[in-house]
Amino acid sequence: MRLILFSLVQIICTSILFSQSYGTVKGRVIDSGGAPLAFATVYEEGTTNGTTSNGEGYYQLTLEEGRRTIIAQFVGYQRKAIEVVIIPTENIQLDFQLEDEALMLQEVVVSAREKDHARQIIRNTIKKRKYYRDEVAAFACDVYLKGLQRLDKKPKSLLGMTIDIDTGIVYLSESVSKLKFQQPNKVNEVMISSKVSGNNNAFSYNQASELLINLYDNSFFVEGVSERPFISPIASNAFLYYDYKMAGTIIENGLYINKIRVIPKRATDPVFSGYIYIIEDSWRLYSVDVLTTKSNGIEFLDSLTFNQVFAPVGNDIWMPISQRFTFKFKVFGFQGSGHFTAVYRNYKVQPNYYIPKKEEKKTQQKEEATSSNNPSTPKPPTKKESQLANTTIVKRDEPPLFDKEDFKKAVLIVDENANDRDSAYWASVRPIPLTTNERLDYVQKDSIRTIKESKAYKDSIDKVRNKFKLTNLFLNGYTHYNSYEKRYINFPSLVEALQYNSVEGLVLNLPVAYQKRNETSFDYRIVPTIRYGFANQQFQAKVEGLKMLDLKKREMITAGGGRFISQLNDQNPISFTNNTYFSFIRGLNYAKFYQKNFGYISYQREIINGVLMTSRIEYEDRQQLENQAEFNILDRTFSSNIPTNEEIGATDFIDHQALFLSARFRIKFNQKYIDRPDRKIIVSSNIPNFYIYAKKAFPIFNSEVDFTLLKLGITHQLRLGQFGTSQIASWAGAFVGKKTLFFPDFNHFNGNQTYLTSQGVVNSFQVLRYYEFSTQDKFTEVHYEHHFNEFIFNKIPLVRRLNLQGVAGINYLTTPALGNYFEFGFGIEHIFRFVRVDYYSAIRNGDHYGSGVRVGIGF
Repeated sequence: MRLILFSLVQIICTSILFSQSYGTVKGRVIDSGGAPLAFATVYEEGTTNGTTSNGEGYYQLTLEEGRRTIIAQFVGYQRKAIEVVIIPTENIQLDFQLEDEALMLQEVVVSAREKDHARQIIRNTIKKRKYYRDEVAAFACDVYLKGLQRLDKKPKSLLGMTIDIDTGIVYLSESVSKLKFQQPNKVNEVMISSKVSGNNNAFSYNQASELLINLYDNSFFVEGVSERPFISPIASNAFLYYDYKMAGTIIENGLYINKIRVIPKRATDPVFSGYIYIIEDSWRLYSVDVLTTKSNGIEFLDSLTFNQVFAPVGNDIWMPISQRFTFKFKVFGFQGSGHFTAVYRNYKVQPNYYIPKKEEKKTQQKEEATSSNNPSTPKPPTKKESQLANTTIVKRDEPPLFDKEDFKKAVLIVDENANDRDSAYWASVRPIPLTTNERLDYVQKDSIRTIKESKAYKDSIDKVRNKFKLTNLFLNGYTHYNSYEKRYINFPSLVEALQYNSVEGLVLNLPVAYQKRNETSFDYRIVPTIRYGFANQQFQAKVEGLKMLDLKKREMITAGGGRFISQLNDQNPISFTNNTYFSFIRGLNYAKFYQKNFGYISYQREIINGVLMTSRIEYEDRQQLENQAEFNILDRTFSSNIPTNEEIGATDFIDHQALFLSARFRIKFNQKYIDRPDRKIIVSSNIPNFYIYAKKAFPIFNSEVDFTLLKLGITHQLRLGQFGTSQIASWAGAFVGKKTLFFPDFNHFNGNQTYLTSQGVVNSFQVLRYYEFSTQDKFTEVHYEHHFNEFIFNKIPLVRRLNLQGVAGINYLTTPALGNYFEFGFGIEHIFRFVRVDYYSAIRNGDHYGSGVRVGIGF
């Protein structure tokens, strides 16, 4: 009832408000030949109240009553201004036909050292870069963001799976957000409205704060597009990456606008090509229209176009009023395009520097003049004022625009009622009219949504998907769908089910996963598994389950029990698939197993933001296993299933029971996140993760172990700009109060004796032999790896076209028995996009320990 009442009040109030003082201007922006100009900027002169035209050139703009001047501008065309009178509740048709730019090459005075006019302009702009980057201490604005992605072509199947997604628009979403920013990098965004085509219950994944691209920064990341930061065309070191050419000068509203073509010096650098427009004398950006392509190192996309338009907001400060990313992609047979378009309005800006009293009075008089019924754009700064801005860098002495409460740990908060807005609301707030295709997409998907959510429709779709195929048997397994009730059962393929090892011989391993989902994620999952070894003629079985309690708090409970085999190192340093290959084909049984009857229960929850706790209690009845199989392709004799350890020699143990209680805390200080009504998404950052781990073995209920293991750890990923990204992981620990323990209880280190790169490179050793230096004493291990991205290979002619990336690392381990152990490695990744090859060499206490080539996955 309250929601209905609120909606009625909102509609009535909105109607009264608009009936009192607002009217709408709408029309089309076209070129001299009548062709539509998509994404042209249209705004009210002297304000940041603006919009952009849609893909068909249509725009609409809501304005207060009175005489207004409307500006339309588009890169490559002359700006046009038309004066109109806004009458409340009336719609005014106003079309713009823009002419091509009237470029001219003006005479300039150039020093003997600076003969190229374009380079002189860029040098002047670079000198002002830091000033303009820091001139705004804080700002707030409203942001309308529309995202659209199209799929134009798709493969019939991928990896044996049928691709049943339709071509056309696959993602269409609009959002309205309140955005706040404070220097140097504090961001807060509240999404108040959200609309997703085809799903009224979904919340948009648009994020206005992710599009805060500032070309006054020397470099910046575009998340998900490139591993390297892009170099700004006006960066302090831009002349190392760009050439420039004067394309001409445009006169707009009394301003001389220099059109500069930016040209990459090297095609493989993370740079742009295109045009930037710079205002003469003040040397600030007027607009940007640049492009980067696959050769520049962007991932999964063929091209990315970036457009930005600025406008004055007072005190000689210009801010972006529209911004657009347009992209095309072609990957794995999928081909399509899309764009994200943002419109910024209602700026509230706090300058970082003050205007001297004399000039502030002049500015105030100018601003008062613009508030009359016949406003005009504030005049651009004169040359004298611009020179003053060059030297006046005194910080403004006034209270900050925001306080600490405005910038909490959530960088984006999606209002729980954001998706409740109706079509009337969107028609009133949408600054960019929908294109014909977008309107059809909303109508069609909304009209068929009820049909697609019906039981009859979902059952008919499931009937097709549930048909059994031979590929299900041999390649990708079989899944039985009950989409209406959101229940799914998955069976493995023969390739996944068949294994081989030295203690069981040929193995048939059959996990059957049953999953129940709710609207946003899985609700619970149960996985019973049966297993039979043909050599030892033993059946084994276990069942494990997971129940999600609170997705936002990452709260879940897991439990399991049964009779099953386990590797001595429960981190499974060699996968069952790899062990099958090396055991059956090469006769190298690296994995060592024991059998256990077990039961456990585990609980996980984020206690407070940044502190994730996982606790576990487990009981095991352990039995040692011996080799039962003899056959392998190379007819080698398998090594013993009892590995040799330098600390204790033989590692065999008697059958025994063990009871454990463990707890792990992952701590991330100042953790940033996205707060959605349905979930919490952690935002990656340069802040390290800290870990505290404790495991206690209790000698009760027939348990024969008694010890305490304590461990501290840290993992960290550090971006180093053009030099790449570093990753580090380190652990230190010790057994305290140690009375009784067996070899499965030792602290094991993830070694590698194969030529395949170990899973989790930054948490494993690549030459260390399995189990040789497992310890029941104190230990320290450190893993460091640096990804150079394309910093090295993009400097080598011809080779740089392959988009190869360099990687290097060092691993360190010490225990009382081992001494000091080092591994040094270097390699190449991104070979054929996803292959990685490394060479590692190891040293123990100054002596050569081993070396080898490792091959793995490296995106």
